[in-house]
Amino acid sequence: MNFQHLGYFNELAETQYMAQAAEKLGISQPTLSYAVKKLEEELGVPLFEREGRNIRLTVYGKVFKEYSEAGVQQIQEGRRQLSEMALGESGKLSIGVAEIVAHKFITDVIKDYRQVNPEYRIDFNLKRAVTGKLLDMLQSGELDLAIVTTRPGEKIAGFDLVPMMHRKLELLLPAGHELAKQKSVSLKQIEQYPYLAFGEEHALAGIIADVFAKNDIHPQISSVTDDMRTLVDLVAIGEGVALLPKSKYHESAGAIAVPVREDTSYTISLASRNLAQEPKVAQKMASFIVDFCQTRGLTWS
Repeated sequence: MNFQHLGYFNELAETQYMAQAAEKLGISQPTLSYAVKKLEEELGVPLFEREGRNIRLTVYGKVFKEYSEAGVQQIQEGRRQLSEMALGESGKLSIGVAEIVAHKFITDVIKDYRQVNPEYRIDFNLKRAVTGKLLDMLQSGELDLAIVTTRPGEKIAGFDLVPMMHRKLELLLPAGHELAKQKSVSLKQIEQYPYLAFGEEHALAGIIADVFAKNDIHPQISSVTDDMRTLVDLVAIGEGVALLPKSKYHESAGAIAVPVREDTSYTISLASRNLAQEPKVAQKMASFIVDFCQTRGLTWS
């Protein structure tokens, strides 16, 4: 069925005057008559009947008018949405966020994105998980973008990584710990106390293992968990010490973070499968997130 013919039919059904409809459409009356005739032949029923010099809808035409108008409207809406998607102004976007990245970071990004682009119609789907899980979801197509933790300068086969922020690990201690009042500590001091570690699947596990190996540190691992808040709570009740990113949650849980003298840096990166081939909406958001970090001065802390 010819979409243009449906538009012609809708206009004629509205005016029920051949000359007026043809003029409004910018076509000749024979062209309009031909379009209606082709529709009637295809449908197998008459859509109009003559009434003197005028025409009016038949009972079939009245029924078809409702469907034709709705159909044309939906197709026009579909065209508009496709156009917006091609420009990156509309669509769905799934973003994964590593568990160690502050909750407020991604909400601030989205808030700023809405303010800068109020006319954009983007539906966000956010997922939080450890970096390994996020990369699996990215690979399977479940995510469009992922904010992950990586080693400084690390490259991961099959993914584009854009370093955005550099962070340092600090030593987390119970509030009353003997090291809690020091301005800084050495990694070597960790060996004197029970150490609480992340499981091997956690992104920080590999980063911390590299830090320990580089500095010849051999911690006394007493407990292992993949959940950061559980680890913080265990430190707070005196079960041991741990290396963790700085967080406001530490103090509220009753723990103290002390800077470490040695290099404990890691990177928060934006990951994608192949950004150049991703939909425009993903490309625009990726660029916005990176710019957000730079303009907010979040690249290093």
